[in-house]
Amino acid sequence: MLLLLSPLALAQDAPEAKPGQKFIDRAARDAAKLLPQTGLGGDDSKKLNSAKHSFETVKIEVEGCEKMEGYISLPENLDKSKKYALMFAFHGNGDVGKGRVKNVAGASTDRDPVITIGVQYQELTEDGKGKMNLPTLATPQKIIEGSRWLLDKVMKDQPVDPERVFVSGFSWGTSWASGWAGQEWRDDRKHFPFRAVFLYSSGGAVTEADCPPCPWICTVGEDETAVLGSINVVAAVRNYCNALASWGKPVLYHEIPGMGHAVNYRCIQITRDVINDLGGPGMVPYPTGDEGTRPEPLPFEPSDDPYVKEVIELCNADEWQAALARIEAIDDDKSIGSKEKRAVKHFDKDVEKIAKKEVKRVDDLVAEAIKSETMPAAWQIKRLRAIAATWAEESWIKDKGYDERLAKLDGDFPPAIREREREQQMRDAMQLESQKDKRSEARKLYEELAKRENEDDGNSIWPKAAKYRLSWWIDG
Repeated sequence: MLLLLSPLALAQDAPEAKPGQKFIDRAARDAAKLLPQTGLGGDDSKKLNSAKHSFETVKIEVEGCEKMEGYISLPENLDKSKKYALMFAFHGNGDVGKGRVKNVAGASTDRDPVITIGVQYQELTEDGKGKMNLPTLATPQKIIEGSRWLLDKVMKDQPVDPERVFVSGFSWGTSWASGWAGQEWRDDRKHFPFRAVFLYSSGGAVTEADCPPCPWICTVGEDETAVLGSINVVAAVRNYCNALASWGKPVLYHEIPGMGHAVNYRCIQITRDVINDLGGPGMVPYPTGDEGTRPEPLPFEPSDDPYVKEVIELCNADEWQAALARIEAIDDDKSIGSKEKRAVKHFDKDVEKIAKKEVKRVDDLVAEAIKSETMPAAWQIKRLRAIAATWAEESWIKDKGYDERLAKLDGDFPPAIREREREQQMRDAMQLESQKDKRSEARKLYEELAKRENEDDGNSIWPKAAKYRLSWWIDG
């Protein structure tokens, strides 16, 4: 099942085993970063600290799209020698495209600037306001063609990182965002453009056959139970998210307290955090939350070299062996010019330098937990194990006691036995959930696991994740 995989990265320039395989592998690593979801994202602070930006309106130069407009929200003072994330935002029914672009652009920060773009695909009133159910400005297929034209234009004209392109939609816009993603995945998997899909306040419009395996991040307001008097958007979004999970796709569900039909500050916090995590500098931890449940980002110097960024991302996913293999593959690839590979050519030294410091730090945390007969955080064990295995014969690993500590965790250490049991329950439940005739069995496993939330002082992420999954479960 996709959610559980953490495969070695394939060489970026090597032939793919099948169309889209590189994307599938990256999506699996992204899912491993984001899941299991243990609760609602963001916090109540309402702090966004968004980057300042300029705004531009452009005509969509596609036949049949003459009435449409495009919008570009560009963070100020972008360094054209660097590459930045991009978000495409679709407005909703009766919504105004430029306003929605400005709204979603709040995810952009000085730390991780995001170029935000979108189109107006529905007629507005004479005074430029939105009104429900006005006609579209082009046919459905032309709206997608025009959107792709704008995306291609901005990626050509601006310093966009092609590995960090996202798409989102609010309300009716979720149909356009998800439908476009499904079409791209169906028609050309090798060049699928999107890292993740964000759906605000509505379910999607993609079928299981066309659904890309990227992360799906869905938000809905808890007060959206009677939109326009009768539409239960909460139920619709829950249904869609349950469908995604049953298809084996990585999905995060966020039901925002006190929110109606909107994209509020908390939705923007969640959006920003996911973008930061997927190829960016990593999300900034909130003052309160589940400390210790997320891997801490490694202290690499920021780099805009695409190959170096790829290697750093593998290390942050604790795929250290894959990172070294990728450096070697780039060095051996004669189709890559010597100038292009210059920055990454000797980057294995930087990787090893970070690993040497990190293995000692993480081992101290693991040793302290063992001494107090508590379970170390799952990411600490994974990181210690991965580094120790990658440099097993090096003097800074061999005979340093790392293997003994890992052996203890793999043996009869009671907290570790219980943690293995809990993790296996979660994995089994997720696997069963992706089989349509096994969902009732999956629910029972989630329920059994959730009952274990107080074991080991409540430090395990697995019961928390099971309890949260049950909070938005729908049978059927």
